[in-house]
Amino acid sequence: MVTYDQHSAQRLREELEDAIGHYMVAVAGKLLDEGLPVAGISAFGSYDDPSQADFDGDVEGSVEFTQAFQGRLSCEEGGAGLLWCGVSGWCLFRTPQGSARGLMASARWMGAGLLPAPARVAAFLSEARLDPSAAGSGERPFYRAPGSDPRALLTRLHGRGGDGAAAEEGDFVPRFASVRAEAYQEHVFRALTAPQQDTVDMVLHTGELESLVRFLEYVEGAAPRHEARELARRLGSDLVSRARDGRESCDEHRAAFGYAVERDR
Repeated sequence: MVTYDQHSAQRLREELEDAIGHYMVAVAGKLLDEGLPVAGISAFGSYDDPSQADFDGDVEGSVEFTQAFQGRLSCEEGGAGLLWCGVSGWCLFRTPQGSARGLMASARWMGAGLLPAPARVAAFLSEARLDPSAAGSGERPFYRAPGSDPRALLTRLHGRGGDGAAAEEGDFVPRFASVRAEAYQEHVFRALTAPQQDTVDMVLHTGELESLVRFLEYVEGAAPRHEARELARRLGSDLVSRARDGRESCDEHRAAFGYAVERDR
């Protein structure tokens, strides 16, 4: 039988996970707005998990990037990303592939408090992109003791989730999907309508062209927003039509551009 205390503790774990998730969405959204390739987020709210004691931690969250971007951060094969620790705040970690080096051993700690604003986290990552070994500090800060007063931490997290109405809904996973889709959609619209665009000569094998068109078909079917689906459809059509009609048709087959211009009116 589940006791009241057990039920209350489980509810607190879930609420912490939701609040951490919304904080991760807020940070990921800022990074996406700046054009960085965020691939996913995670949240862990089990403040009393004994395994976290191995590295003086409790709850945590992360912002994950595409593999190509991780490679640029780490300068070698392996993992890299942003980790938020409920005891020590944000860090950049870089773990070479096949290395026995632990995540915490590779961490460069941001400092700036336990729950800095998303813009401050984005600035830290900008510094790390210039010189990962010089960003932040190798010395880990401690802003609270592991497992201490999780309800107070929950209250503080609620003030960092961003977009208050959405953050109160409790499910950060679809919110992240929506934020990511909207950010990429906006980047595509801006790219299509950018002034003074040049034409580019680029040679593709027929299989490569077909692969691009197939990926756009996938986006057309999977994107959560109508605008993104329509952009993918029109871009695919433009590519196929130009391949058929040649370079001179570049300005004729611009359905995606036309859609982007109409949308901005």
